[in-house]
Amino acid sequence: MTIMSTTHEDRGYAQSPVLEKSRDTEKESKVSNKLDDSASVVSAVKAKWDCTNWDLNTQQPHGGQEWAQIDNFVEDFSVTTNTLGPPWKAVAAATAALSEVEHYPPANCEPHLTRLAKFLDPFNAEDIHSCLMLGNGASELIDLVTRVGAHPGNVCIPNSVQYKEYERAALADGITKIESMDTKPCAIMAIVNPCNPTGEYKRVDEMKKMIEACNPGTTVLVDESMQPWVGDKWRDDSLVRQREWVKRQAESRDVRVFVIHSWTKIWSCPGIRLGSILAPTRGEVVQMRTHQVPWSVNICALAFLTAAVGDSEYLQHTWSITQQWRQRTVDKLVELHPTWEVKGEPFLSWLWVDTKDERVADMAVRRCKDHGTPIRHGKHGYEQATYIRIAVRSPEKQDILFAALSF
Repeated sequence: MTIMSTTHEDRGYAQSPVLEKSRDTEKESKVSNKLDDSASVVSAVKAKWDCTNWDLNTQQPHGGQEWAQIDNFVEDFSVTTNTLGPPWKAVAAATAALSEVEHYPPANCEPHLTRLAKFLDPFNAEDIHSCLMLGNGASELIDLVTRVGAHPGNVCIPNSVQYKEYERAALADGITKIESMDTKPCAIMAIVNPCNPTGEYKRVDEMKKMIEACNPGTTVLVDESMQPWVGDKWRDDSLVRQREWVKRQAESRDVRVFVIHSWTKIWSCPGIRLGSILAPTRGEVVQMRTHQVPWSVNICALAFLTAAVGDSEYLQHTWSITQQWRQRTVDKLVELHPTWEVKGEPFLSWLWVDTKDERVADMAVRRCKDHGTPIRHGKHGYEQATYIRIAVRSPEKQDILFAALSF
């Protein structure tokens, strides 16, 4: 069975109203029970963490939420956005788009969708375009593909220490999470590569072998948001350039490989929300679009996107400066704290640091916030109490961070 011919009936979505209501009630019950069971844990976390912007009973913690409440704020080291800040050409385009605020955005996201397809693969833009979809940040698309585009069944997260939105979306839909595909059947597998926050990176051949090991009838969600930091050959080591292989997986084994990008990282624009998903075939795009709310990408985000994909100079500058500034942070941390272990590929926009001691990690987080340079604690969300995550930032901002970490 090819994916293109798969119908709602085949996948169990078009059922009787009574059965659908029963399933919805069962999902709501599962989510409610999980929330009840975790209430005491949430209360304990709240007591130790300034999380005024989050309702931890219903939301997944994320970085980038403290800066506005810090009176002496200098720089946000808690998020993994580009150290250069947003491209000025894209900011100018987004600002100019406000002159058309009285108009609706184009429902088909054109011509911006076409330009993103050409950016992803200039040599195969037509095929990319037919299977590409934009969303209000990757989070909207992660939620959408989990609810609508994926096979029904358990979800497996091979690396439990990775971006938590995939797990959140699955649990919110009443899907059961399993730790390993070796123990129970798995219908959905989510992989973040390069992995945020651990910094692990799998080359494309390794990713293909991992996916080929999945059972038939599996949906594989691959997050390549950090892939552009690899360098000017980033497309060559991406699943975006493996379209024929992706189609064969879908047609011969009903293994559906989706590639997701949060463009808010490489272009440092989380405030406008911008993401994309590349489906294995046109069929999945049509199915998801049927369930997507209209105009989910606003005119400012679309204008920003078109300007950003055309700014090749910005990417060249990113590749030339990130590794230098990251290494500067690594060298200073080793000097200040020789026992700390810094992890992650040298091209990445952050460092994943094991302080080896939860109390030390707590102190580092507290002191950095006091100095106006907040960092991400691995304890919250990732459950890695001895770890901290530090973004790559400019040397003058790093020096203030280093002062905070001099203890």
